[in-house]
Amino acid sequence: SEHEEQFDDVIDRRDTAGAFISEHEEQFGDVIDRRAFVRNALLTLSILSIKPDNAMAATDDELAPAAATPSILEGELIVSSPPPNREIVTDDEDMSSTPVTQVSKKKTSDPRFFIAGGASAAISHGITTPLDVVKTRMQSDASLSDLSPPDAALRIVETEGPKALTAGLAPTVIGYGIEGALKFGVYETLKPIFLAACDGIVTDPTQPYLVAAICAGALASIILCPMEETRIKLVTDPSFANGLLDGLSKIVKEEGILSPFQKGLAPMLSKQVPYTMGKQVSFDLFAGMLYSTLLGLTFLPKNGIALEVEVGAAFMASIVACLASHPGDVLLTATYKDSDGTNGNFFETIQRVYQDGGILAFFRGLNARFIHVGCIITFQLVIYDQIKQSLGL
Repeated sequence: SEHEEQFDDVIDRRDTAGAFISEHEEQFGDVIDRRAFVRNALLTLSILSIKPDNAMAATDDELAPAAATPSILEGELIVSSPPPNREIVTDDEDMSSTPVTQVSKKKTSDPRFFIAGGASAAISHGITTPLDVVKTRMQSDASLSDLSPPDAALRIVETEGPKALTAGLAPTVIGYGIEGALKFGVYETLKPIFLAACDGIVTDPTQPYLVAAICAGALASIILCPMEETRIKLVTDPSFANGLLDGLSKIVKEEGILSPFQKGLAPMLSKQVPYTMGKQVSFDLFAGMLYSTLLGLTFLPKNGIALEVEVGAAFMASIVACLASHPGDVLLTATYKDSDGTNGNFFETIQRVYQDGGILAFFRGLNARFIHVGCIITFQLVIYDQIKQSLGL
């Protein structure tokens, strides 16, 4: 403001800064992001009344961008709300930023990832329980399978009351809270390990990310089996039990403590592994693509796109995860819905579902699950990132 008049009759601020950068770019080194440098060059020029020779005395530290401005500094992308799992490396020759293909130097295991993952999964699955009930009933009840999700929800409320939409809430929150803690925590822990193992072998981080996601999804599936069987039976058969403890103890008493794992592990893996791969890996890739695209658009405010990128990437990831895991979700419901436990093995369940409606039977209730998974993943990944930030990650 003090020196603004001196600019009025000279040249546009942007052109001045651009010419100044072109003349002195190499002297500033390659660690300052071009956009942050434009802003700091303007500030330097205004303070020194357009004296470039004196401005060159400024150090890199003096030209460091504010935390609210997107920039690349010390290999870290700094924005108003940093996106989850995003690391940037700087090319020393052209100052271009690329999604990480190197191992982060930070500690590979941190309990805060488990805390953030568990809390975000419990919250997101808990608030979407009514959608999960509608989806499960559409998969298991032939009279609801041809209805739209709103019509199916109204039918359930009319026949069983509003409370029916909260069936299985306790096993959902507890089960997916534990599952989310393991899934996110193990995934974040294994990513740098597999990246290091593949260093020099592959240049695309997608492959080690997929391996990390498979391991995380498989481990989480084992823990989730008893809770998911209890949830499905509470939803598909309101008379089965009065709640989590009653339902879980009844399953153990009637079918044995290993029953949820013996009959449910295979369909659980067929659902959770593709789901985890589709969610975790595609979110990382979509977020990186969106940031690369949006940071190149000069008309967008660079200090306010983090949340928009997270929501957009999460929504696109939900589509991939839903399509990849829905056949497994149908098989899981078919496996657990019978109270007598006479479901046969995994391949018999596949045959039974196929005989019930062909290939399309494996996508029964997909419209309701699109809504359910879209809400879960969008809420979950955004909440996960916000919790991570609050924990200092």
